Amino acid sequence: MSNSNSIGICFFGLPTKDMAVFDRVIEFIAKKGKKFHKCPAEFADIFLVNDSPESLELANKQRKLQLIISVSDSNDCTFGDYNIKRPLLITRVMRAFDESSKLCKTAKTETNKATNPVEETVTQNSQQTDKHYDFHALVVDDSAAIRKQLEIELRDTTISADYANCGKEALEKIENNKYDLIFLDIIMPDIDGYEVCKQLRQKKNYKKTPVIMLSGKTSPLDEVNGILAGASTYLLKPVQHADFQKTLTRISKWLNEFA
Repeated sequence: MSNSNSIGICFFGLPTKDMAVFDRVIEFIAKKGKKFHKCPAEFADIFLVNDSPESLELANKQRKLQLIISVSDSNDCTFGDYNIKRPLLITRVMRAFDESSKLCKTAKTETNKATNPVEETVTQNSQQTDKHYDFHALVVDDSAAIRKQLEIELRDTTISADYANCGKEALEKIENNKYDLIFLDIIMPDIDGYEVCKQLRQKKNYKKTPVIMLSGKTSPLDEVNGILAGASTYLLKPVQHADFQKTLTRISKWLNEFA
């Protein structure tokens, strides 16, 4: 069973050599007060997956709210919330664990609130009754943890939001609703963010809508592709609070002046 103070990891298809590295890292960071443990898929907070078709398919079938860290031989892996490139340097693994644990803790906090709902529900209902929204956003990301993180970031703003977990769902929502800004993941299992953005810009009502691309990595090529697709700006995942609020302030100012 998962310990509420420890983050559960389920491993899929990793060779013995890789597992030895992860075992050492888990043991090392435990001494620093950060606890991770191996567990079955149903109790896991994180899936750690070898970048092979069989492992990816198995993880995807069992995925619910888990974060996915993929391990591959290149930087071009398109699956999961994070990618660790071989060779498995201790620093790379520790960085991935550290970043993913922050999102896991946020998700656990929200889940705990949901299991003790009476006071929380009364407060939220009161806030929702009096809440005034200036703008309506669409958040598109195949990671439930990232969608939850952006939901939390938007909670204290005057921006309401809808959510989509893939490119196809995003295009359907865009067709049937009017959004003032869009947060758009780049790597998704069906239609990637670049293509969604291109199709968005072909619609008369969305030619000037701010589109904030969400990316687990950034490079000059990523930025060029984003510009060509019509993106307004980038946010690096996992999204940092200060970066998100800074971008949101800039976008909101533009919307207030020109929308």
